[in-house]
Amino acid sequence: MNFQLCLRAAAAVVLSLPALAWSADAPPAGTVTMLTGRGTATSPDGTIRQLAKGDPVFAGEIISSSINTYVNLKFSDGGYFLLRPNSRFHIVDFVDHTGAAAAPAAPPAPAPGAPPASPVQPVAPLVTQQATQGGESHAFFRLLKGGFRSISGLVGKLNHDEYQVATPVATIGIRGTDYEAVICDAACASDPVVAAGLPAGQKAEGGLLTGVIEGRIAVGDPSQCPGNASPAGQQSGGCVEVPAGQYHLTTADGSQVVLGSQPHFLNVDPIPNPRLCQ
Repeated sequence: MNFQLCLRAAAAVVLSLPALAWSADAPPAGTVTMLTGRGTATSPDGTIRQLAKGDPVFAGEIISSSINTYVNLKFSDGGYFLLRPNSRFHIVDFVDHTGAAAAPAAPPAPAPGAPPASPVQPVAPLVTQQATQGGESHAFFRLLKGGFRSISGLVGKLNHDEYQVATPVATIGIRGTDYEAVICDAACASDPVVAAGLPAGQKAEGGLLTGVIEGRIAVGDPSQCPGNASPAGQQSGGCVEVPAGQYHLTTADGSQVVLGSQPHFLNVDPIPNPRLCQ
């Protein structure tokens, strides 16, 4: 089903984070694994380049998807961000020392007439203790427009505090997860599920809609978020933990609203599994 969604997508043709130095000589943060239309990367100096499948993306760049365009980004720690059409996504800073991109070299072919080699078990990627301590690896992003579906990589799984996605309304932290996030536009605000969940006098447009497929996320002010071991669903001040299977809206004024089910517009225009969109 998810693979069919990828094919359909292809056919359908702030919490402030610190300012960081950008270098064109830095290693890529990730790679474009799928592009269904026109996508661009804008560097901090304003240079814009057209993206194609297989192109690298770098920390400091803003990735944009045009109308009818899905852009799937695979990061070096194994994480994914699949951008919806008409989205703008800032890779604020990304440093990966997890070793997730390392892979064992293929064994040499046996000489003619030689007996077949014994099967070799795959070697797990090396994850050093340094990578899990002291903030050596970190992943900071900002959603400026539109939305995405994301599967977290090793950086977020090893150190939750070193992963954040800032939006104009709230910041998203993870607990190891597969989730989606959309800045609520007119289609979102008019959705019957969203409208039914809003308290009187509240507006959905301009808010942040989140949903968790697997795992859980923390949404709100990170300084008020419960600890990593807190129960799913716990609220603390301006932060809430969103568990698997739940959809949630943070309004523009910071109110936290649990929705009764998945909004209809996400059923009509679903975001497929990024792992299957290659």
